[in-house]
Amino acid sequence: MLVGLGHVDLVCRDLERSLAFYAVVFGPLGLASPALFDGERGEQIHYLRFPAAGSGSIGLRQARSDQEFELYAPGLHHLAFAVESRADVDAVHVAALATGATVLHAPRLWPEYSDDYYATFFLDPDGFRIEVATARDARLAT
Repeated sequence: MLVGLGHVDLVCRDLERSLAFYAVVFGPLGLASPALFDGERGEQIHYLRFPAAGSGSIGLRQARSDQEFELYAPGLHHLAFAVESRADVDAVHVAALATGATVLHAPRLWPEYSDDYYATFFLDPDGFRIEVATARDARLAT
């Protein structure tokens, strides 16, 4: 039986810039400093672990080429993070703005997903669309 998502690895054009971005935006909510592991190309993968043991992590690694992210090309559409409260969504929004991130949607309710779905959307330094929401997954509340 599946129990959750273990990790997601993102390939970054500027690893140091991405590490700084994720530290500023998600560090205050408990995202840990990187744990380093060797990748299959010999590169270092920087795993930023979520606060609760076993709750997953985001791996960041350096790209070999400078290719722009395309939202609707095959691959990742967006990455959604679940937080505990609307205050957490609001805090991430403020932190993302402080980094100069492009905010796609300021925090608000999204009743088309569920009555209490509160989220913000913005772009990370590589153009990956990031969602931060009070919802745990894509299931509608019943």
